[in-house]
Amino acid sequence: MRDAGGEPISLRLPDCRPAGGVALAREWVADLVEISSSSVVLDALLLSADHPEELFGMLIAALRLDLPTVFAPPENRYLCASAVALGLAPGAAEPGNTAISLAESDGPCPRGLIDNFSIANALRAGVAAGGGPELLVHLAALAREAGVAGFDQMLQVLAPETPEADPEWLLKHGVPGLLASLGDALHDLPTVAGNLKEALPSVSSPPDEHARLVFVRARASGAEAVCRVRRGVTEAAGEGRVFGSEAEAVSGVRRGEVGKGEMLVVGGCGPRGGPGLVRLDSLERSLREANLEVPVLTDGLAPERAAGTWISLFTPEATEDSVLSLIHDGDTFRIDFAEARIRTRASEFESRTPREFPDRADMAYAARYARTALPSLEGAGFSPTFPWRTAP
Repeated sequence: MRDAGGEPISLRLPDCRPAGGVALAREWVADLVEISSSSVVLDALLLSADHPEELFGMLIAALRLDLPTVFAPPENRYLCASAVALGLAPGAAEPGNTAISLAESDGPCPRGLIDNFSIANALRAGVAAGGGPELLVHLAALAREAGVAGFDQMLQVLAPETPEADPEWLLKHGVPGLLASLGDALHDLPTVAGNLKEALPSVSSPPDEHARLVFVRARASGAEAVCRVRRGVTEAAGEGRVFGSEAEAVSGVRRGEVGKGEMLVVGGCGPRGGPGLVRLDSLERSLREANLEVPVLTDGLAPERAAGTWISLFTPEATEDSVLSLIHDGDTFRIDFAEARIRTRASEFESRTPREFPDRADMAYAARYARTALPSLEGAGFSPTFPWRTAP
C-alpha cells in the first residue's frame, strides 16, 4: 500500500462474536466494520476475507460507508467469482494499487457499482463457480442493503437456470474463463478496474454441468427449500428421523440411531432458531465418519461440498410453528427434483402440536437478532420493521 503511495490504517476484526450461524456472524461483521471504519478518517477501503459471512458482512458495511472500496480476490472460487462479477474485486490488477487509484480519482463507490445488474452478475457467476444455498442467502442480504428491488424473483429464475461448472474445468480455466463462458448472460458493467468483460479470455468450450440448484415446494403448506442437485439425481426419499438441533442429530448419528433408508430432519437451525442460520458442518463430519450417506432436510444451511443430498433453508423455519415442527419419526418423504415438489402426507400433520425449541441466544446481540431475523431467502438479516419500542 505504501509503495502505491498510500498510508495504510489496519483494522482487524476481533475474534469474539456471538455464538450462532453464518447470517448472525455476517450482521456482526457488518456492524463492526462500519463502526470501526467510521471512527477514523479514511479515503478508501481495501478489504480481504476468505469466509462467506465475513466477505458479505464487509460488503454490507462498504455499502453503508460508501467509500471507494476494493476487495482482494478471495481464494474461495465462488466467492472470488461473485466479488469480481459484482465489480468490487479486480480480476487481474493489484488490489492495493487499485484502491489508491480509486481514492485519488474519488470513485466509483459501492453504491454506484452495486445494482440489480451487478447483483445478477454476482449470482450467475457465484452459482456457476459452485456457490450453493449460502451464497443465495448472503446475496439476498446484500441486495436488501443496496435497495435492489425484485431480488426474490431474480433468485427464483437465475439460480436454477445457471448450472454449476465441472470443478476440473474450473480448475483449468479459472474465474476469468468461467466469466467468459457465461457470454451474453453476463452484463458488461463498470468495475473498480475497468469494464468487466474487457480483459476476459476467449474460451474454446463451455464447461459441463456438475450440479444445479433446485427450489422445491410443498403444495399443501406452501413451504419451500433449496437443494444442490448433482447431475443424474432425480429424487430423495426416506422415513424421517427427527432432531431438534444439530447437536441432537450429531449425537443420534454417533449412537447409531440413523440408518440407510432414512431421511434426517433437523429443525431449530434457521435464522431465529439457530440463531443466525446454522451451517451443519458438524453433522456433515459425523455422517462422513460413520460412512453414512442419507438425505438431510433442514431449516439450517447445507455445508459446502457436502456429500449426498441436502435440502436446506426450509422456510418457514421450525421455530415459526411450520410444518417442519410437526414432523415425527417415521413420517415418509419424497423430494421430487424433476417436479420441484416436497411430497408428504400433510393431512396427518393437522392434529399435531408443534415442537417447542429453546432460546439459544447467548448474548444480547444474538437475542435481538433472533427476535427480528428475516427468513433465509430474504437474507436472514435484521428486520427493518421490527418495533424497537413496545407499548407498556
